[in-house]
Amino acid sequence: MKKVILLGHFAFGKNEINGQTIKTKIISQALVDQLGASEVGLADTHGRWRFLMRLPLSIFKVLKNGQNIVMMPAYKGIHLITPLLVCLNVFFHRHLHYVVIGGWLPDYTRRFLLLRACLKRFNGIYVETSSMQKELDAQEFKNVYVMPNCKSLTIVPKEQLQHGQPAPYKLCTFSRVIKEKGIEDAVKAVNECNTRLGKTNFTLDIYGQIEQKEWFDSLMRNQSETIRYKGIIPFNETTDVLKDYFALLFPTYYKGEAFAGTLIDALAAGIPTIASDWHSNPDLVIEGETGILFPTHDIDALIHILIEMSNHPERLLNMKEKCIIHAEKYKPENVIQVLIQKL
Repeated sequence: MKKVILLGHFAFGKNEINGQTIKTKIISQALVDQLGASEVGLADTHGRWRFLMRLPLSIFKVLKNGQNIVMMPAYKGIHLITPLLVCLNVFFHRHLHYVVIGGWLPDYTRRFLLLRACLKRFNGIYVETSSMQKELDAQEFKNVYVMPNCKSLTIVPKEQLQHGQPAPYKLCTFSRVIKEKGIEDAVKAVNECNTRLGKTNFTLDIYGQIEQKEWFDSLMRNQSETIRYKGIIPFNETTDVLKDYFALLFPTYYKGEAFAGTLIDALAAGIPTIASDWHSNPDLVIEGETGILFPTHDIDALIHILIEMSNHPERLLNMKEKCIIHAEKYKPENVIQVLIQKL
């Protein structure tokens, strides 16, 4: 019998790079590193209708073969997986754990009373931010713990930090390419800054998987070389690519945003983040230390910050060392201890 079986979206054999799949794989590898491969089992939820057809049997198998069951579903799967785990566990008496991906859970448990009742039967629910823990505590949960998002990244050595970057200053976005991540706001802000300054003082490179192609094609139509789409960065090359940038722009207003992994990427690369104050961004973007916050949807505020930073670039450049110091806290081997202690 395995000490832990992780039930999540691995998409084995597929090139899936969304946040759910990435975090599931990171957590599974961290468990293997801590407990040993022989103690960790993996159950893939990929397959949509095919998975739904075999779901009861899959739940039965993980309960039969694991002492601790760790589930990592997204909002689409949680309604089916959670009740089945709780009901079948009446016969097995395993320890149930839920590692949450994103920030949508408190809203769901307010709306769906059966889901809330089922999750209160779990031994542990591991949320990404303290604000999510407080929201669930207010719903009388007694089993919620904070386990921040994490990434297995190489942190840029202090001596490789670039402190003397000349204009034009290189900015980037690094997230799923959807409107709600603020990509369009970033493009508008950079173009407007250059217009007001009368020169190309900023460039913007957009990285990530395009998920709204028609909208993005329209956005990029007639853009100058100042705004470029640069594709997808391989997972093991993230730090090497991002370290050459002046700052990361993250003007997100995505409703499911929690502890965004892109903010950890920026810390590890030693680049500050200019982010909206949306949801839990202030938990990681520490004003004046690891970045700058501005009111969500306020493009004028973002433009003002960029112009200020172009006049005083040392304000951002001086944050670089603090970024890599903070990055240490979000290594998987450190974050996973919250879960390990509850197994």
